[in-house]
Amino acid sequence: MSNLRTKQLQKRFDDIIHGNVKLEKRSKDCHLFLQGLCEQGDPAKCANDIVANPLGLSAVQQAMRSDLRPNFLNGLASDVLEFLLRAEMGGNVLNKVIVNIVDPPIFWNDFHRAFENGTLNERAQRVFAKVLSYLLQMNSRDTTTYHQLASRPSILNKIINSDQQEVRLEGYLIKHIISSAGKTNTADLDFVPGGRHDNDFVDFREIAILPTVDELSSNKNPALRRASHLEDPKSKKTRVADYLDNTFRLLRDDMMHELKEDTDIALKKKQGRQRGLVIDGIKAVDIYAGAENRRTRWGLMLQCNSDLPALKGVEEKDRRKFFLDDHRGSRMLRHQSLACLIGDGEILGLGTIHRDEDLLAEKPPIIVFQIEGRVSLSKALLQLKKSKHLRLIQIDCAVFAFEPVLKALKKMRVLPLSEEILFWEDGKEIASPPVVVTRITGPLSRNPSTDLKPLLQTPNAIILDISQVSSLLAGLKQRVSLIQGPPGTGKSFIGALLAKALHMYTSQTILVVCYTNHALDQFLEDLIGIGIPRQDIVRFGSRAKPALEDLGVHILRRQGPRRSRTEWALINEARHDASHRFSNLQASFTTLQSSQRGPETLLAHTKSKDPDFYHAFRVPNPKDGMKFVGHKGKVVDKTFLIRQWMQGRDAGMFKNESHVHAAHQIWNMDKNRRQLKVEEWRSDILQRLVEDLCTAGDLYNCCQDNLSRKFEKALVEQLRTKRIIGCTTTGAAKFAEDIKAASPDVLLVEEAGEILESHVVTALSKTTSQMILIGDHKQLRPKVKNYALTVEKGEGYDLNRSLFERLVLKGFPHVTLSAQHRMRPEISAFVRALTYPDLRDAPKTKNRDNIRGVQSNVIFVNHSHPEDEDKRVSDGADGGSTTSKQNTYEVKMVLRIVRYLAQQGYGSDDIAILTPYLGQLSHLRDALKNESDPILNDLDSSDLSRAGLLTDVDSKKKKTRIRLATIDNYQGEESDIVVASLCRSNPSNSIGFMDSPERLNVLISRARNGLILIGNSATFERSKKGGKLWTDFLNLMRKGGYVFEGFPIKCEKHPSKRRIMEQPDDFDAYAPDGGCTEPCGMLLKCNVHPCALKCHPLRIAPNQPNTHATMLCGALLRGRCSAGTHTITWQCHAGRPSDCEQCKVEMKRLEKLAQRDLEAKEERDTAEREHDLRMLKLEARLRSQREALAELQRAKDQENELEKLAEDWKHGLSLTRSSLPTGFNQR
Repeated sequence: MSNLRTKQLQKRFDDIIHGNVKLEKRSKDCHLFLQGLCEQGDPAKCANDIVANPLGLSAVQQAMRSDLRPNFLNGLASDVLEFLLRAEMGGNVLNKVIVNIVDPPIFWNDFHRAFENGTLNERAQRVFAKVLSYLLQMNSRDTTTYHQLASRPSILNKIINSDQQEVRLEGYLIKHIISSAGKTNTADLDFVPGGRHDNDFVDFREIAILPTVDELSSNKNPALRRASHLEDPKSKKTRVADYLDNTFRLLRDDMMHELKEDTDIALKKKQGRQRGLVIDGIKAVDIYAGAENRRTRWGLMLQCNSDLPALKGVEEKDRRKFFLDDHRGSRMLRHQSLACLIGDGEILGLGTIHRDEDLLAEKPPIIVFQIEGRVSLSKALLQLKKSKHLRLIQIDCAVFAFEPVLKALKKMRVLPLSEEILFWEDGKEIASPPVVVTRITGPLSRNPSTDLKPLLQTPNAIILDISQVSSLLAGLKQRVSLIQGPPGTGKSFIGALLAKALHMYTSQTILVVCYTNHALDQFLEDLIGIGIPRQDIVRFGSRAKPALEDLGVHILRRQGPRRSRTEWALINEARHDASHRFSNLQASFTTLQSSQRGPETLLAHTKSKDPDFYHAFRVPNPKDGMKFVGHKGKVVDKTFLIRQWMQGRDAGMFKNESHVHAAHQIWNMDKNRRQLKVEEWRSDILQRLVEDLCTAGDLYNCCQDNLSRKFEKALVEQLRTKRIIGCTTTGAAKFAEDIKAASPDVLLVEEAGEILESHVVTALSKTTSQMILIGDHKQLRPKVKNYALTVEKGEGYDLNRSLFERLVLKGFPHVTLSAQHRMRPEISAFVRALTYPDLRDAPKTKNRDNIRGVQSNVIFVNHSHPEDEDKRVSDGADGGSTTSKQNTYEVKMVLRIVRYLAQQGYGSDDIAILTPYLGQLSHLRDALKNESDPILNDLDSSDLSRAGLLTDVDSKKKKTRIRLATIDNYQGEESDIVVASLCRSNPSNSIGFMDSPERLNVLISRARNGLILIGNSATFERSKKGGKLWTDFLNLMRKGGYVFEGFPIKCEKHPSKRRIMEQPDDFDAYAPDGGCTEPCGMLLKCNVHPCALKCHPLRIAPNQPNTHATMLCGALLRGRCSAGTHTITWQCHAGRPSDCEQCKVEMKRLEKLAQRDLEAKEERDTAEREHDLRMLKLEARLRSQREALAELQRAKDQENELEKLAEDWKHGLSLTRSSLPTGFNQR
């Protein structure tokens, strides 16, 4: 629109509302006025002008009533409402304008009828939903009329089931407003859950753990309370309910943060690396519930259209083995991993993979996909039926770590120990547990120096210091006890003592919970070491140490008692019930898959859902048993009238029937409205079929869960025979039903300071009467994914504040261990000065040997080499950063320092390499793997794997293993020497999450004997946030003389030879063999030749022999061989060889030549023999032929002789006859 036209319309609008020009009733004039309204620049100012001017409201009302045709409703009327609703203003101004349009409801009635009838276009539908939502939310008006309208199924269902997400989101809000009418939350007026999308409810137990499609797409912030609400005296009455509600919502929002990010990346809505598998082209082929003898909860079987690329080249017989044993196949489509089903480019639903290797090995593969939550499943099945092209995208989000805890929170109705957890106040006495071990508390209270060996029957004498005694007494005498253990103070030792005391002197069952499998294994080994019998311990979860495999719950399952006939009868009955439900489920799926929804189905549907239509489509019965025939003599069936109507025709031969006349409104509907009605029926039928399938699925799952519980009953009986149940925090939630059935009395939590509060409270059961938390709130807090929810962000949600820290900050009594047994005094001085002023050094930390080859046991290598940004991976804890950091110079220095320390005789078990950033961790791993085998813990491995940076280390050559970790994932660990790359070095002096005192505390307290840090001191000291912390620390470093402009080495052999290694190459130049540049020169074991190396350490460890005593002399010696023919050489350590290699070679040559001659002669002899044999054979054949010829000749001669004799005889006879007289009797 031209500027002139815009100005004219704006002027006309102003003239009319100011009364300068009268608004005519003609629709054309009204249209121009409304166009002028929409051309106002600011909706809020426009609304103010309408209300402020005397004719404004009446003009708008008149114009909006002037034309109620569909084109106006879909066009200009929607333009006006859409424009006005963009006004971001409070008060009654906009209310007055909107109400003036809809009341009296001349325009409004036609607008909502058009919505119900389906004559509004998509944009107008959005506007209608927004206006209705706005009207319902008006506080200063009576909204009863609008509540009644919104409650109509024809309105609400149409909004909620709309194909447009924007309309659906308004529908969820409308539904929430209607359902919560008259209800107010007086405790927390700022907390308003419900209505944001189809998975937002007032009762958190109704919220599905996995998000729905609309929730994933929603940009509305979730309903969350801040931590301070729990301390509000006004909230006391509802505090437990509010606590469980908010604990669930905060933890789930943390999951949603990562899940939404990974989903956006998978759908290309956000840049990032797609970590999961993408399968393009699948179809739903059947229902899955496992093998007949091992049923599971049901899922959809999705068959791939083609084979998986990873299976290329894998033989058919090896396909199953590929998924089980091959590292590529075993990582693919992992069990319970999250996946997203996409139909025609839109998300259909989120679900989890149920891994069945037999189905994956089929050609093409079949994937089992399980969708939790009725809403999500129903919508996915509806869209699945409609979609033409399906894809499955694996989402690499660790939902399995959240799901068990969230499910456990949903089931919690009460909070055990809530008096201490939620209601404790300063001055309130802490209650005692039901059972107090007076056999221990009595003697210790009277004499803290009591030896516990006879009391606890330990292998060795145990005499505690005063802080250890106080912690043990608190753990045994308080219902809830907090034991703070600074680094190296032996927290686990106290935990083991408490467990042993409770095990010996009570009959209570103890649930031991740790954050990681590694920590759990260590603690269980401590319990066994202190004398708790192995047969009293059971361990839940996987990845146990081989030495603890026998404690696994899977062993317990196999050892269970035989079931009785009654138990088997109940199991078989449950199996039969589940089998029947599964048959119904399969039948429902088949019905859904084969449904046609043609005229006959539609007619049957109208009979119950739209009887007026059913009667309108009733084909009359002909008289006298005749049949009606239609076009070309075709017999008219019962679907004739509904088919006529669907095709936009009249009733044909039946148009004069009375029931057709009575339904004139139905038969007068235009073709468009008829099609909308048909689609509505088809949608209703599909919805019903889907609901039938969902119901059948729910009933089957219920039966299957019941069957599983019956099988688990034997395990529960076995668990009740155990006194110690060990698991990780996730395991405590995952196996909550079994654990709680075992009725644990005591909850003992290790490293409680780094465990989320939700993980601790879900480990509580109704029978828990005592809780012991052992941790340190001054070390690192629990890890969360969403930085916005952290204490560090400062928004007040404090999700990563542990229960341990929260209670300590609240003033809850706690005991602190005071003697550390790990760090040498030079190192412990830092943590004492910065964090723990009362920390004492145990005697065994003193007078230790210095680190060999270096000038100081504590070193800060200062440099100014810049950092690099690593976009391959993100460190979310670093202020929510989407990238990570690395520093190439520091990587090279770490590599050379580790190599140098190895030259001093320090093995891989003595050294750990730490860094704050995943990017640097990956860089270090890549640099180290050529010389060693970097070992990562499970947490770091998982983080690098998710970023696609965890490639397999070459294992063909055996290499020295070395520990490598991020600072955050090394809490609770220790090493003789720690080498740390701080990474940060930039002109802006930004240090990210290294401003955290807790992180620095963990970093500097991991080393027993040697601490080596590499970093840019200026960057850390000049940081705006954290600068003071690092200045204090570095000043302590300088005061001790520990800061160097490189790595300070010294030669152990020549102590005066010292050097600062500023560059990585300096090591090769000035300490190539770990000493200095002087020749070694010392005689080797042979006592003849000197060592050829540059100066190097003489001993690789104290009390070890001189390296030259074991070093082999490699000096070359020369001489003549015993034959005096050749010159021979040999290494000194090997001694003079008894044989001459050249002589051996000559002898072998002669032997080979002789062998060749012999072989040649044998070949000649063989050839001659073969020739003679052939000649003899030929002569024999010739002789035979000659004899045969002679024989033939002899026979011929004989024959000739006989013939001649015969002829002679005849001739003689003839002569005789001729000589006889005539007439002589010839007889």
